[in-house]
Amino acid sequence: MTTAVSTGTAPVPTTRTGPGVPKGNPWLPTWSGVALVARIEMLRRRPTRKGYLFYGLLLGFIAALSLAATLSAGDGKTSTPLELILVMVLGTGYLIGPSLSATAINGDSTDGVLAPMQMTRLTAGDLAFGKLLATWAVSVIALITMVPFMWYASVRSGWTGLELVTVVGVILFLVLVATATGLAWSSIAARNAVSVALTHVTSGLLGLGTLIIFAFTTPLVTEQVTVTEQHPDWSQATAAEQIDPNFDASTLPCTSEEHPAGWSHTERTAWLLLVNPVFVIGETSPIINPETWKADGRAHPGFFAFAHSTLSDSRVPSAKPTGADYCTYPDSGYAGGDPWQARQNAMAVYPRQPWVGLGFSALLGIGSMIVTVRRLRVPYKKLSVGTRVA
Repeated sequence: MTTAVSTGTAPVPTTRTGPGVPKGNPWLPTWSGVALVARIEMLRRRPTRKGYLFYGLLLGFIAALSLAATLSAGDGKTSTPLELILVMVLGTGYLIGPSLSATAINGDSTDGVLAPMQMTRLTAGDLAFGKLLATWAVSVIALITMVPFMWYASVRSGWTGLELVTVVGVILFLVLVATATGLAWSSIAARNAVSVALTHVTSGLLGLGTLIIFAFTTPLVTEQVTVTEQHPDWSQATAAEQIDPNFDASTLPCTSEEHPAGWSHTERTAWLLLVNPVFVIGETSPIINPETWKADGRAHPGFFAFAHSTLSDSRVPSAKPTGADYCTYPDSGYAGGDPWQARQNAMAVYPRQPWVGLGFSALLGIGSMIVTVRRLRVPYKKLSVGTRVA
């Protein structure tokens, strides 16, 4: 077997060139080609005994945790077990799928397996989408093992079947995009360790990174304003009146005090949360009304409802801060009730907006596959130093 190692650029071909000479192998995928590559990938990357042990322990841990959460939830409706299972399915998919795809191309190139497949009638699209399908299928298998627990938990949560199918479909789509991202990094980086690291950095940036960036950019979109606060002049009351719980503070003269306050415009940076995978799931989950959830046959608002309410509160522009009037309403400082609680109730039923996150994920997945297909086309125009060609 002949082995060639790249020195930075591909060898210059000695064949003739012209308008009728093809510039590379076709890129358009075919059904038969994708299925063949996926089957080859599933057979080649079949786990060893240790691999089966690892996956078995991982799925067993998830199943045990799901069962424990379901049994310990008590009587009545609760969404906690279902939400826990869905989050674990998302985390498992993000752990397994991208990890496998991050070495699917450069690993084959190192083993000398990629070049012979590129010299067949398989197109670059067949190779790219076949590898994507094979690695993504592992996440689907992990989801199938959770179906019994998920079904029982959904019955107790008050979710409809369509709502559950929608959220599960979104989770599989997000894992598919993460897998495509790993495949793109595998086609770009020559070393397995580099592509795996870049893949997990990308996933971490979308998950935890968007939350950190949103938190650190909030002060940058916060405007300082001056508010005037009205409150009784307690200096005019006697010592006995100040400690008397039945004393009517409205009999005291009213005084004004100005102080600075922050006015946050988080609607300018809320898109950072909209592209976060967990918030995308929260936006596709059913809306739970905090005032009528029991009458609606739902469980008490859980984590996904909290995520939707938090995101909605960031999306909707807040009113300019005004000073509290403790003279008119001494108990809470607001004449007419607590506006914070009223806003929270309104944000809980605010219309969902999953399309920004889904659209971003779709563009990321399409861009990743375009990069992968272009990197799989031969002849190569340029190769990384040390890349094994055949």
